[in-house]
Amino acid sequence: MKCKFYFTLFFVSILIMFGGAAAAEEQQQCFHSSLHYTGEGMRYWYEAENGFMAITGMPYDSLGCKNCHVKSCDDCHLKKTEDGCVYSTEQARSKQVCLKCHAREKATIKYDEVMACEGVHAESDMGCMDCHSKREVHGDGKFYTSMRQDGAMDTACTNCHTKDAEDYPALPDTRSHTVHKGKLECNACHVQNSMTCYNCHFGVLAKTKSKPESFTMKVKDFLLLVKFKGKVTSGTMQTLVGKNNEPFVSYVPYFTHSIMREGRTCEQCHATEAVKTLASSQKMIPAVFKDDKLEFYKGIIPVVPELLEWPFLEKKGDQWVSFEPKTAPLVQMALYAEPFTQDDLKKLAVEYKYEE
Repeated sequence: MKCKFYFTLFFVSILIMFGGAAAAEEQQQCFHSSLHYTGEGMRYWYEAENGFMAITGMPYDSLGCKNCHVKSCDDCHLKKTEDGCVYSTEQARSKQVCLKCHAREKATIKYDEVMACEGVHAESDMGCMDCHSKREVHGDGKFYTSMRQDGAMDTACTNCHTKDAEDYPALPDTRSHTVHKGKLECNACHVQNSMTCYNCHFGVLAKTKSKPESFTMKVKDFLLLVKFKGKVTSGTMQTLVGKNNEPFVSYVPYFTHSIMREGRTCEQCHATEAVKTLASSQKMIPAVFKDDKLEFYKGIIPVVPELLEWPFLEKKGDQWVSFEPKTAPLVQMALYAEPFTQDDLKKLAVEYKYEE
């Protein structure tokens, strides 16, 4: 505790020395309004009208989630040495510091290493701060309710991958980069798959206070496609179950960091089994619970909430079993995600072959 106290005094004194008391106060105000400090991204969507709080009845402040968010400079910058505590920018830029809190990204990296399918940026040993900006982390004095809110993020593929970039591969003038006429985000084709947390069972968690007791899976078998600001992008989802087995599904745009050097071919998205099923307005069951295991569809799944039927699980004694919910799942399109329309699906159902 002493170490943290003296470190904070040291950090404030440095700010005052180089920028004066006003600059120190401004820096503090920026940080205190940042998403890293407020956690408003999680709160905003959890407490939304169609958020998971509608099922749990518990406000965000009653959950343990809020304890993960950064409360001082110490959480990222504090470095302990043999001579005591020091302020370290190098420490804050370390990928391992980010992964202390960003558990889903940590799981993604671990999975990709085990499956020998590391993303191109991971293979190059790039760190989080090679793409993300200091302003994103520290805040800019504006109160944001979501990282997807306009102005909250600086990071974009095209910050580096431009025709004028000298140190990065430029975007080639191939048909695959022009045929969609700006209607696709880069990650719609270059994201390999995304980590999905499946079947977080709030009832079991509330009863046992133990995460391992809930049948929560981290899945990377498929990639959801959603729309964001009218463009197709990569996405993910989460299924949750309330205390009385109330089902909930949340769909979001999600970048993930499993980035492929080569993008998908046309036939990997167009006229697939999933697309044909959804384009014909038929229900699709993307996962099957069998022999105590969930088996997931492999490939691309466009998000049409009313046509996707995900299995839900409950615990009976020591066994997890599937159950038929008494009510339809509460569905949330969070982080401004947009579903595919039937017109979108008709276009996606047309067969194309990859050609340069």
